Amino acid sequence: MEALNHKYNNFRKCYESLGNVIAVQEELNYIAVANPIADDLFKAGVIKHFELAYETAWKFLKQYLADVYNHEVASPKQVFRACETYRMFPENIVNELIMLADARNTTTHIYDQILAQEVCNSIVSHHLVFGKVIESIKIPMINDISD
Repeated sequence: MEALNHKYNNFRKCYESLGNVIAVQEELNYIAVANPIADDLFKAGVIKHFELAYETAWKFLKQYLADVYNHEVASPKQVFRACETYRMFPENIVNELIMLADARNTTTHIYDQILAQEVCNSIVSHHLVFGKVIESIKIPMINDISD
């Protein structure tokens, strides 16, 4: 269970960090409009934080499935489908998590500005999905572990 606590806290911290980066990026949009280099940097930061939140989310859920249900799965999409099997989340959340997997795969192949902007625009809604995961899994054994 210690591994589960650790993975949960990593996920929660990455989720919060992504929210902070999204907020800062929105505040500094006026700079990005005037400076394409700053715009690229802001987008790269948001995308990187999304990738971290995604990776920690699916790995936490994988550990949760192993510890609570004794169910071993290997890939993110398998993890999300197993969450539906155990009714951890409603079908619409599972579908959103699967869409997150597709979005994450897209981020590794971003070579143009239009695609980067599309991904950045969708990350705000992805952040909300991560929040639903955190809200849905409220178990007493998961405690705050300070840094």
